Amino acid sequence: MGSNQSTPLSLLVTNFKDVKARGRNLSVELKKGKLVTLCRSEWPSFGIGWPSEGTFCLSIITKVKTKIFLPGQSGHPDQIPYILVWQDLVENPPPWITPLIPEPCKVLVTRPTRQRTPSAPSAPVLLDSQDPLTLEPTLPPPYPQDPVPQGGASVEGNREAEAAENESNLGGPAGRTRGQVQRDQASRLPDSTIALPLREIGSFDDTGLSRLMYWPFSTSDLYNWKSQNARFSDNPKDLTSLLDSVMFTHQPTWDDCQQLLRILFTTEERERIQVEARKLVPGDDGQPTANPDLINAAFPLTRPRWDYSTAEGRGRLLIYRQTLMAGLRAAARKPTNLAKVYSVLQGKTESPAVYLERLMEAFRQFTPMDPEAPENQAAVVMSFVNQVAPDIKRKLQKLEGLEGKQIQDLLQMAQRVYNNRDTPEEKQFKATKEMTKVLVAAFPQAGNGQNRKQKKQGPRQGLEKDQCAYCKERGHWIKDCPKKRRPANPTSVLVTQDSD
Repeated sequence: MGSNQSTPLSLLVTNFKDVKARGRNLSVELKKGKLVTLCRSEWPSFGIGWPSEGTFCLSIITKVKTKIFLPGQSGHPDQIPYILVWQDLVENPPPWITPLIPEPCKVLVTRPTRQRTPSAPSAPVLLDSQDPLTLEPTLPPPYPQDPVPQGGASVEGNREAEAAENESNLGGPAGRTRGQVQRDQASRLPDSTIALPLREIGSFDDTGLSRLMYWPFSTSDLYNWKSQNARFSDNPKDLTSLLDSVMFTHQPTWDDCQQLLRILFTTEERERIQVEARKLVPGDDGQPTANPDLINAAFPLTRPRWDYSTAEGRGRLLIYRQTLMAGLRAAARKPTNLAKVYSVLQGKTESPAVYLERLMEAFRQFTPMDPEAPENQAAVVMSFVNQVAPDIKRKLQKLEGLEGKQIQDLLQMAQRVYNNRDTPEEKQFKATKEMTKVLVAAFPQAGNGQNRKQKKQGPRQGLEKDQCAYCKERGHWIKDCPKKRRPANPTSVLVTQDSD
């Protein structure tokens, strides 16, 4: 007997607990619903070959990752955690993924042609250092500075030495441009696609830990992040998604986290985040603890002496970042306001998948419930059905056992209705046809007159020799037709002539 073939997306959904645990190991939080939405709707729309059922092909994953990491409005920072975890699952596959990992995807290359000897010397080729218009992809912030000399020197001493070395190595105005810095760094740094405040440099210390190099955030990057995202009190989703990706990609230290809090949040928001985070500090059993000593040790409000070059220091930084993000999400939740949830309606041209994501985000923001928890599925289903577009709503309400349906089943049904909608041209044609019917019903005499006119304009039939042209009967002509009205006889007037 045949069985349903597993797809990459179905595997990740089935084993989402493992996927979520992998994300937590990378200091990011994933949502099952958003993962499904991104895989089925968002990433296929990039037009780079991502199938709606997902893929484990690293070349396609890399293309999607490049699209997501684009700077400014072209990028998608809220999707960074999902594509990074997906890539990590492929590069370090668990047992349930290993059998489906494909061989390296084939890449079409041009066949090399036979080298010809040029008859004349070719034009000189500008080297990278000579090309004034080199368009190089910029690295994501923060931008790297020169490496810090290794040794037992303090961080502050390393930064001073780094600044002095930078000042001495920069030659002329071009030496200070981002492109020149990238070219200079390429000869000294290991290959990588991203620059991090704490970044592995390839070598290992005596304990077997990889050595880390520190690069601070750029002030311009911090203020760009602040200007390009909404205020946390107005829309916490933007800054939450941004910090989710920053915590993973940049691995900030305690000082970096304080800098992020000071720049991106107001004083009231910052205090609320810290209060909520200290409530969620994990104890020895992994559950939130009330022990003040453990809280101060795991989430200190003053600068701790954590050494990121040791395993203990890295572990404390990881716990601090995870606790800070948990406090950020807790502070983002506002008092319960179901009216805000009920006001989230599907737009006329909005796809059901995007609408469902907005609805679930409203549940997270305005209610204490988790919309993905099984015990809250009924509330999410009823809100989705009642607030979806009217044509989809009518279709969903006809389903039997609506309360017991899974939200993903309803989403598939809604997507089919959405895809089968008439195009604007078809709607215009139907509207014109209906209007014609209404006009004909309202003015029937116009239609009858038109029919009579058409009849009159038809071809005449010939008459027989003894056939009347008026009544079409035989035996007489029209002048003798008894059915034809004749003019009344004029009254005779007797005129007499008087005689003389």
